[in-house]
Amino acid sequence: MTTETRQRWIAALLILVAVLLRVDWHLAFRELPLYFSPAIDEALHWDWAQSLAAGDGSPERPYFRAPLYPWWLGLLQRGELGLAGLRWAGTLLGLGSLLLMAWMGARWLGRGAALWLLALGGLSGAWIYYEPQLLLEHQVLFLLLTATLAWLWLQERPPGVADAGLGLSLALAALTRPNALLLAPLAVFLLWRMAEPAGRRVRRLAWWCAGWLPPLILVAVLNGWPGSGVLVASQGGVNLWIGNNPQADGRSAVLPGTGHAWERADARARAERLAGRTLTAGEEDRLFQREARRWMLEQPAAAARLTLRKLGWLLGPVELGNNTSPPVLAARRSWLAGLLALSWWSLALPGLLGLALGLPRNPALRHWLLGALLLYAGSFLPFFIAGRFRLPLLPLLAFPAAELLVCLGHWLSRNSAAPHWRPGRARLALAGLALLALGAAAVFEARAMDANQTRSQAGWQHFQLGNAWLRLGAKDSARVAYERALAAWPALPEVRLNLGLLARAQRPARAESLFRAELSLDPRSAKAWNNLGTLHQGLGNLSGARECYQEALRLRPGLQDAAWNLGLVECQLGLAAAARGQRAAAEQAWRAAWATPYRGRGLSQLRQALDEPPGLH
Repeated sequence: MTTETRQRWIAALLILVAVLLRVDWHLAFRELPLYFSPAIDEALHWDWAQSLAAGDGSPERPYFRAPLYPWWLGLLQRGELGLAGLRWAGTLLGLGSLLLMAWMGARWLGRGAALWLLALGGLSGAWIYYEPQLLLEHQVLFLLLTATLAWLWLQERPPGVADAGLGLSLALAALTRPNALLLAPLAVFLLWRMAEPAGRRVRRLAWWCAGWLPPLILVAVLNGWPGSGVLVASQGGVNLWIGNNPQADGRSAVLPGTGHAWERADARARAERLAGRTLTAGEEDRLFQREARRWMLEQPAAAARLTLRKLGWLLGPVELGNNTSPPVLAARRSWLAGLLALSWWSLALPGLLGLALGLPRNPALRHWLLGALLLYAGSFLPFFIAGRFRLPLLPLLAFPAAELLVCLGHWLSRNSAAPHWRPGRARLALAGLALLALGAAAVFEARAMDANQTRSQAGWQHFQLGNAWLRLGAKDSARVAYERALAAWPALPEVRLNLGLLARAQRPARAESLFRAELSLDPRSAKAWNNLGTLHQGLGNLSGARECYQEALRLRPGLQDAAWNLGLVECQLGLAAAARGQRAAAEQAWRAAWATPYRGRGLSQLRQALDEPPGLH
């Protein structure tokens, strides 16, 4: 068997293993309630896809998030794929990225590097873990690889389609995640540095703009630019504030004053409270940017410590998202839990070492990868660090990692026919610094992941599973998951609220004790006050319910559930006052209800009682 045939068989085997692992993870994921009951970002993307597929248009305008990924999901959902179908589509997109990466490796680095690329990407635990989730990182990953391919192609061709393809890829990446806009100056810089006559450089930049500008202009027009103050998406200011505030921890989205979790309405309400008026999306974005900068300037020591913590999270292993945790995964597929423990290091360590040693030896690829890695990592470092934000870095790191492993293989086998590769002392020193940085990150991660944090993560994951069971109507399974969450982490916020909701109908006293227990842990829990209000309302204590809802809205003006419930209870109080002949109290209740978002049947009933007041005086 020739060497070329052997390599083809190995490549086919690696592709088969990659496919089988992803299929097996799908089957394991289907055993979790979150597969059919998505949460947090997944839920937002799923709702948007359903809205677009039904022809209802975009649920937000101007766009808070960049729109390309939800548009893509909506287009797929028009084929009635359903939630499971969209998950499989995400996996196919990830596999497409893997094959594209391997093809580029074979074309520009050699077949040996292509085999390593297939192995590193196909066995990457983080890559496998995130693929079936409705998170946009796999689209960014594919688009960054497409931009890399266009950049390599345009080295070999006159100005034209490859230049436009590079611009289009970066524009679409920016319409998926706005931080990809930072890669545009890199492309212009590298294009201009190409050893060509000035006239040819100008033609290249013209082709590049022809691919880059139209998608961005289209979305800017849809956003009402410049009147809205939003070019592509308005989330930048909010993300800066939730990542830089007195409660920020470096990798969580924390909006101060909203308790354990927050929603888009909470951010809007906080901005309008600070400004004292209704704000446009652009004004809200700029306000949060000012708030973040002011905190960093007023608390420079705390901001510096937070930045160092983010650097540690950036270099440390990829943590999981909101859907599952290693204990949950290990109970279903222990192989995935094992791969997750290795996946970041298996790419970051050889990838960073390869870049430090001057790999890939293809200068065009090396310059592009180094710039893209630095800019993309730096684009989310000022905000907060999350595993899914770092996922697009993995395929970029895979190229220098693959060539490093090829060179090491030649060196160990003392292959005299191997390409000449002798990094200088400066390169070796840089590689040593890269090793020290990764070692420091490992120590940081070991210290950060103490026993308390491990318990808190386990509690959080059981809490998410309980929420999914509850959304699916499996109350007994939800109750078991919540009890496990409390056993893992007794101080877990909000779990008692949902346990209280489950106990509210049959055991109202138990429900009240759970809500009160939550308030003893966090007196500013607006959700606890809201739940206590619903309990009082169900027991007929309307005045007590109104006081609870008012307290919830005082603590968290953007809590829509409390605002709706307050409107309903005001209508009930108004109808009771009208039945007693107290017209002034009924009219006051009407005005209070009308000031809330509530527009249910109770409002029309109260209006009818005031317009036709039998017995009122």
